[in-house]
Amino acid sequence: MKRLLAKWLLRFAGGTLTVMTLICAVLLIVTEQYAALGIFLGIALLLPVLMFPAADRIGKLLAERIAQPLNKLYFEQALQQCPYPELQPMMERMADLHRHMVAQRADLSDQRNRLDVLVDNMREGLILVDAEGRILIHNNAALQLLGYTRQTPVNVYDLHDSQEFHSLMENVLHGSRAEMVVYTENATCQLIAGPVCTSVQDTAHPDGAVLILLDVTEREKREVLRREFTSNVSHELKTPLTSIYGIADMLSSGLVKPEDIGGFAVRIRDESSRMIALIEDIIRLSRLDDESFSAELTLVDLYHVAGSVLLQLRPAAETRQITMTLHGGSAPIMGVPVIVEEMLYNLCDNAIKYNVEGGTVRLSVRKTAQHAMFTVSDTGIGIPAADKERIFERFYRVDKSHSRQIGGTGLGLSIVKHGAAFHNAVIELDSQQGKGTKITLQFPLADEDSE
Repeated sequence: MKRLLAKWLLRFAGGTLTVMTLICAVLLIVTEQYAALGIFLGIALLLPVLMFPAADRIGKLLAERIAQPLNKLYFEQALQQCPYPELQPMMERMADLHRHMVAQRADLSDQRNRLDVLVDNMREGLILVDAEGRILIHNNAALQLLGYTRQTPVNVYDLHDSQEFHSLMENVLHGSRAEMVVYTENATCQLIAGPVCTSVQDTAHPDGAVLILLDVTEREKREVLRREFTSNVSHELKTPLTSIYGIADMLSSGLVKPEDIGGFAVRIRDESSRMIALIEDIIRLSRLDDESFSAELTLVDLYHVAGSVLLQLRPAAETRQITMTLHGGSAPIMGVPVIVEEMLYNLCDNAIKYNVEGGTVRLSVRKTAQHAMFTVSDTGIGIPAADKERIFERFYRVDKSHSRQIGGTGLGLSIVKHGAAFHNAVIELDSQQGKGTKITLQFPLADEDSE
């Protein structure tokens, strides 16, 4: 507006100068005086030079005076305040545009806020970069999965320093889709990256790329456990099968004396029993490990179950001169009777197997205001500190040679661990090598009136 007014005033000033020049020419003709001619010519030449600064100054003052009310306009106020009626249609149009822009800005802000909330609360990591690798959008999950703990990243190449990651990004920013597994100190994530192209005709030069990171730490752990479990099961089954096959081969070849056949039959029976026990433990563990597993909970008295286990294992304890005792009283819980008995049986069985000749195994049951607790203590060989974190793993044995001699499937404590998780119970372990072991199962206490 100011520039238009200035140009108009300049044109006005220029027209005025032209008229004055013509007047001077007429005066020269009338007077016919050469001296006056020189004076008037000088004035005619000086006037444009003198009028240009004045016209510019006047134009600016007038433009500022006219634009001042426009600068003070607020489109939210009534249009009746417009000081110039001639500008009323233009002001109405500008007010409409202003309202439209405000609505669009509010809508864009709302969409951006919703996008920020969505991205920030994603479990998956999300990163959006431009064609140069500069990060446009990212969430905290992406930085955590990549193990990035420094300042806010600017370039995607700063997130991970492996050559494989840099090569992947180069390929993606040249139009290829790529995947890789990223290993960090605390996590393992699956990285899926793809180019972003605004033009379908030029996919070789994408405008950027999007990266999705999935936390596969637990999946990788389960896969490792699955491979170990499969390997261990194969080994545990192969050992008795090899023994049975060897005995059967000897019997079929007539290499066994008649008086020795009975002994070989006993070995076949023992090895078969071992395989059956292993398979049964695997089935129990698989059921407990299944997230969809469910069973009806009933009222179970830990003291009653402990007494039943004591009666079952007392003959085995007596063969090694081990004394078993039970102390305490009633402690009701809500549980699956078969699973609870299996848990207590496995703990007591280990207390006998890994005890010393003439040792003791003490069972106790007690309750507090909120918990029912079963504790088994022995005077056995104990557990080294380095092995305490792993004894509840499948097939993990502290002393493999001793475990082979006493038998067992190597799944007993793993069943205890999964059974405790199913019943929302807590396992407490206290053991010192050469001084015995004490394990406590802490269950939520049930109301004795529960059905």
